[in-house]
Amino acid sequence: MNASILISRRIADEYQEVLADILARAPRRFEVLHYEPGAHYTAGRIAGIEAAFYSRDIWEGTQAKHRSPEAQAFWSLVDAAPNLRWLQLVSAGLDHPAYQPSKQRGIRISTAAGTNAEPVALNGLAGLLMLSRGFPHWLRAQQRREWAPIRDSDLPRDLGGQTAVIVGVGHIGTRIARGLQALGVRTIGLRRQVQRAEFFDEVLGLEAIDGLLPRCDWLVLACPLSEQTRHLVNARRLALLPRGAGLVNIARGEIVDEAALIAALASGHLLGAYLDVFAQEPLPPESPLWSLPHVLMTPHSASASLGTRQRGAELFLRNLRLYLQGDTLEGEVTRG
Repeated sequence: MNASILISRRIADEYQEVLADILARAPRRFEVLHYEPGAHYTAGRIAGIEAAFYSRDIWEGTQAKHRSPEAQAFWSLVDAAPNLRWLQLVSAGLDHPAYQPSKQRGIRISTAAGTNAEPVALNGLAGLLMLSRGFPHWLRAQQRREWAPIRDSDLPRDLGGQTAVIVGVGHIGTRIARGLQALGVRTIGLRRQVQRAEFFDEVLGLEAIDGLLPRCDWLVLACPLSEQTRHLVNARRLALLPRGAGLVNIARGEIVDEAALIAALASGHLLGAYLDVFAQEPLPPESPLWSLPHVLMTPHSASASLGTRQRGAELFLRNLRLYLQGDTLEGEVTRG
């Protein structure tokens, strides 16, 4: 039985030459097993799967808690592979239910952390800038075909000199901080480990959030979902924000108490919110978020970019080389 790596035919075809070079230089024999949703795999072929790449083309169509038919077939195959040793993911987070069986089995996992940082950060910045400049007003006016300049009594404040609290000082949070600093915004980062970070005026522990919120103009969520961050932003903390503050969530919907957020937006306490993630995805048609006037939304698509897809595939190829050499992987998840 030859060891194999399970990858989509599309990835195998697009990177055929690089794959062939990596496998030719490998210290042991390793084969490519093409993943095709309708294919039948013998018990022997399944037993030979030692590694698998959950690539973006397999993932496509998957919702936050629900798998596409292609993804469902992939995970059924992965979960049935008794000799699986390494799994390369398409995402930076580990909270998707599909990943949990592999985590529980103790399989070596590497994430795609950083590959989607550029487009996600750009979406976060774009949403914040649109809110700060009053674009929800102009978008509604455009849909009504109405010429509607903003009245002097409703003029937006200049962004320079405002303060953004960014929860999460990783790849995405750092890029957002870089953009905001260039615009004259004071940036304060919150993270588990307190240490200085480039593009942040100050970095504090997550426990400092309550003391910061009263002087926060923009609360930006760019952190992983964990027991510590689940419903981190609740009704009490939303009330701590000054009237007219804005919220950006490009992390996970469960980090925010959505009902409390809707109430804060409906009351006018918040200037507005840009949301790429939601407690339930797809967002139900009856959700008030669809019609609240100062909400900008994207359907968990901030990472959408040809560059994200390419960077994810290139990361897998680098890690495949490292795996075959017995080295530590990029984005490897530490157990425990």
